Amino acid sequence: MNGTLKRMPSWEEEDCCNWEGVVCRPRTRHVVQLKLSECIQDSRGQVHEINSSLLALTELNHLDLSYNHFYNVSFPKFIGSFKKLKYLNLSNSFFTGSIPLDDLDWLTHLSSLKHLDISGLLLTNLPDWLLPSNLQGSLTALITRGCNLNSIPVSPSNVNFTSLEILDISDNHFNTTLPHWVWNITSLTHLDLGYSEFYGTIPEAIGALTSLTYLDLSNNYIEGTIPTSIKHLLRLESLRLHGNQLSGSLNSWIEHLTSLTFVNLCHNILNGSVPTGIGKLSNLTSLYLCYNRLQGNVSEVHMENLTRLEVLDLSYNYLKVSVDPNWVAVFQLVSVQLIGCEIGPQIPRWLQSQTRIETLDLSNNKIAETLPSWLVNVSSSTLTTLHLSGNQIKGKLPTFSDVSRLINLRLDTNQFEGQLDDLFSYNYSSTEVQLPSWSNIVELSLSNNKLEGAIPLSVCNWTGLNFLHLSNNSLTGEIPHCLGESLKGLFTLDLANNNLFGKIPTTFGSMSLLAQLVLNNNGFSGQLPSSLQNCTYLSYLDLAHNAFSGSIPPWMGESLQGLQVLHLGYNIFSGGIPQQLTLLEELKILDLSNNNFSGSLPYYLGNFTAMASISRDSYEFTEYVDLVIPTKGGNLHYPYESDLTTSLDFSGNNLTGEISPEIGRLIGLHNLNLSRNHLSGKIPQEIGEIALLESLDLSFNELSGTIPSSLADLNFLSYINLSYNNLMGRIPSGPQLQTLNDTSRYMGNPGLCGPPVSSGCLVVEAVDKVQNMSNFEWIWLCIAMVLGFLMGFWTFCGFLFFKREWRYAYFRGIDSCYDRISLRLHFCLARLSGQD
Repeated sequence: MNGTLKRMPSWEEEDCCNWEGVVCRPRTRHVVQLKLSECIQDSRGQVHEINSSLLALTELNHLDLSYNHFYNVSFPKFIGSFKKLKYLNLSNSFFTGSIPLDDLDWLTHLSSLKHLDISGLLLTNLPDWLLPSNLQGSLTALITRGCNLNSIPVSPSNVNFTSLEILDISDNHFNTTLPHWVWNITSLTHLDLGYSEFYGTIPEAIGALTSLTYLDLSNNYIEGTIPTSIKHLLRLESLRLHGNQLSGSLNSWIEHLTSLTFVNLCHNILNGSVPTGIGKLSNLTSLYLCYNRLQGNVSEVHMENLTRLEVLDLSYNYLKVSVDPNWVAVFQLVSVQLIGCEIGPQIPRWLQSQTRIETLDLSNNKIAETLPSWLVNVSSSTLTTLHLSGNQIKGKLPTFSDVSRLINLRLDTNQFEGQLDDLFSYNYSSTEVQLPSWSNIVELSLSNNKLEGAIPLSVCNWTGLNFLHLSNNSLTGEIPHCLGESLKGLFTLDLANNNLFGKIPTTFGSMSLLAQLVLNNNGFSGQLPSSLQNCTYLSYLDLAHNAFSGSIPPWMGESLQGLQVLHLGYNIFSGGIPQQLTLLEELKILDLSNNNFSGSLPYYLGNFTAMASISRDSYEFTEYVDLVIPTKGGNLHYPYESDLTTSLDFSGNNLTGEISPEIGRLIGLHNLNLSRNHLSGKIPQEIGEIALLESLDLSFNELSGTIPSSLADLNFLSYINLSYNNLMGRIPSGPQLQTLNDTSRYMGNPGLCGPPVSSGCLVVEAVDKVQNMSNFEWIWLCIAMVLGFLMGFWTFCGFLFFKREWRYAYFRGIDSCYDRISLRLHFCLARLSGQD
């Protein structure tokens, strides 16, 4: 072999039995094992040649080439010639040429093979991969994890694994029910079918696998109840059924599995109570029951014998953890997650005795006391994560000066008070509470509290910070200039809803990894610094409700190509909307409302690819981002990682011109607001192509013509406002439009008629028909009128010519009328003369 294996420097001695990774028989000095795995610190070895001269190792029974990159080396077919090979591990290796896996006949000659691991090698096009029949009976371990397999035999035909102890076919794409033949392999001790798109139910036959010590069916689509026969797996140590749709209760089976050390049933729909019998599992070290529908009380009775317990997660159920205040815990936990378990109003005192905790999460528990002084000393040398968010904790922030390893601190959504410049003080002799200069801190959230004062310069010393959330407080002053220079690894900065002012520091351009910048609802002013164009990873930019001015720079569309949300509303920006904004293909929410923008709408609105798609990709935001969208006549709050909305809002500006037909290409748009501008022309018919549109506001413009009939096709429309324009004609009627019967949404358009503003539309429809006639229709109308006149005239003349009686009567009538008129005129003139 030739390459850059980490153990190759030891391969300089003449005696190969002294080489690292080479094992020989002591007496014969024959090489029997090659342990050349490069799974060392997540790196891979680089192998440039593997020679068939290895076949000289006729006594070789163990070959491990896992985690190597065989650079420009095709799969060595001669491996199938090692007749004494018992152990073969090729997992997570990469060969330039494909492995000869049109079939697995190359394994046929490995008649002594017991252990086969080919995980991570692509077997996509191999329908029958369960090995030649001559190997099945003797094989003890078969591992094909992550091989991109997409088929598996479900019935037991051609399956004869009589000695198999380890079966790991996880992380594949089978998309079928659990294979029946698996339950016949009673020799199994390790079974892993996780992450493989299995569906259906777990059969009662699973109870026959009484030798199992490890069972993993996690992250599939398995439903139904957990069969009670599982209680017969008395040797089971690890049970992983999380990430499915399993229902039913834990009663009648879990308390029987007394060998269990690890249980993960999270992310299912399990219900009922947690049985007290779970306390019999004295070997248990990890218990995960989070994200289910479990209910009832959990007390010290459930935990009295769990002396080895290290991990406890009961979060996101309907449980109430109620423990006697004087109870002394019998375990030392490493991770405690009791989110939403109603442990309040006080923090459980049994935590005071814990000295090994690394993660403590008591969020959303109705805790209403001030933090006890002992809490900050709990596991002070080991604590890395502390979450107390979503409670009602009062008082000043505690000092964490002795918590040296703290990485993640979340105290948001409480009632903490104080000034930050005191809280971040380094004067440890002071009686003021303070936060230390943590060198390891990565995430800090103090949002939604009652904190005051300025952001202290000491924050700039936290150079490892990735997430900083201080929103919804009463902070004042300017953003420290050093923030951008020091926190170059910052990913999220959220300072929204405070009383901060000044300009955005130009040093923000140094935070090249910044993805979310949230400064809305403050008093910031000035123009956007050009250095922001260096923040090319920005996906969320919210500067709304400030006093920013100037124009939108073209570089915003050219450099910030990853923007998904751009919220610049309620500022004093001016100038035109640059066409470069339409380069933002990933933009889902664009809000430029209530500024002083002028000119026309960007023409190429269809370039907003994310709005022109109906795909449901989630926003890549952290859970802290409060997404507020002005829509449907109000403000709607959307949850983080939301795929619920897309929005385009240019309202409250001085925009002119017409609405481009390009608007119809935004078929994924949910909210369109162009109100309170000076837009003219007709509403384009293409607007009816926005099939997902829920809110449409074009009010207070100068739009004319009729309302396009295509609006009747918008089946999701729940809000419309076309008031105060110059629209006329009948209001379109459709299944959804008929439910929007608020007349105020159409007022200020005297030419509109029909429901809901009036019952009929006859006169307007007649005028509308005439006004809407084309030139061609006008020509035919004139021709018809002339032909009608000529036909009537010559018909009349024809009758007079051929009918003598009619002719005499006609002229006698004319003479009679003439005589009467002349006589009356003569009498009138005579009277006028007599009066004179």
